[in-house]
Amino acid sequence: MHEGRLIEFDRVSFAYSSEPVLEDLAFGLYPGQFVGIVGPNGAGKSTVLKLMNRLLAPSKGEVRIAGRSVSEYSLKELARLIAFVPQEPEYFPFTVRELVTLGRSPYRSGYGSVSPRDAEIVEEAMREAGVVEFADRPVDQLSGGERQRVTVARALAQKTPILLLDEPTNHLDIEHQLHICRLLQAKANAGMTCVAVLHDLNLVASYCHEVLVLDLGRLVAHGAPGGVLTPELVQEVYHVHIPDIRHPVTGRPVIAP
Repeated sequence: MHEGRLIEFDRVSFAYSSEPVLEDLAFGLYPGQFVGIVGPNGAGKSTVLKLMNRLLAPSKGEVRIAGRSVSEYSLKELARLIAFVPQEPEYFPFTVRELVTLGRSPYRSGYGSVSPRDAEIVEEAMREAGVVEFADRPVDQLSGGERQRVTVARALAQKTPILLLDEPTNHLDIEHQLHICRLLQAKANAGMTCVAVLHDLNLVASYCHEVLVLDLGRLVAHGAPGGVLTPELVQEVYHVHIPDIRHPVTGRPVIAP
């Protein structure tokens, strides 16, 4: 293990049957980072998250969390270590508060009642995700974007050191896209490790501390967005020409084809 790394991929490959998806991925992520995973469709981005969360097992290599192979953790240990926001979450006929309260399940025994501390954490998570006003509404009566924010709130309620998100800005308008990215950046600045698959390169350039770029199942770049998201890389990976433009205030790249 490299000192200080929280998540490590040690020459990881993955294939569905005989169809290779990821090949020889090697990288490490440190605590307190908001990391964006980008790349064209079919690059293997969602698969990387599922390997981190042990929803899939590598065909070769090893995924380690805090120095231990992810395969060595019990499900309860993982649920206290990693929260996951899937690309297409399933919704139950619960109110928003009830659904967010499910995030406290790893800390409760059986069907035990919700403690005052659990209830406090649930309210905090709903405030952070901007869904308090929907707290008593059935989730199935909300819009797609509102449900997406509820799913983020449920993950926040788990109070884990690692938060994985697969396209968390999907279905969101620009106000709430920015809100979620600012929230993840703030969480990372406070010590959480947030890893998100994102399609909007400008959101990645503006808010992420680091970016992983995948193409055809391989890691082609890893580093700070300012040094990675160059016109040359965008041309190579996305086959789109962009000018070299920097934000006048932050100096970060602006992706404008």
